[in-house]
Amino acid sequence: MASSSIPAKEADGEMPNWLELPRDITANILQRLDTVDMVTSVCQVCPLWWNICKGPFMWRSIHMTMIHNSPYDLVKICCYAIQRSCGQLENVQIRCFGTDDLLKCIAEK
Repeated sequence: MASSSIPAKEADGEMPNWLELPRDITANILQRLDTVDMVTSVCQVCPLWWNICKGPFMWRSIHMTMIHNSPYDLVKICCYAIQRSCGQLENVQIRCFGTDDLLKCIAEK
């Protein structure tokens, strides 16, 4: 009988439960996502992800670029992310949407 490299659960069509991952691994994965995605959708997936997203360590780096026809107010999202950092912000990269108000928000925090 030939062996399969596909685990039995996946072969049966059962998907892994991502909520079973340790919290620190989940946080590490979420930290790699885009700031806009974190603010607009990731934190709404489930209570665990919401609690992880509330932690200031998740907002140490903020990287945002204006995308043409973006439905989001990027200045508002960036200021929200800066507030979430609770003074732990280490790196901010903004491209194509900086304003005086945004720079003021960054400087004050």
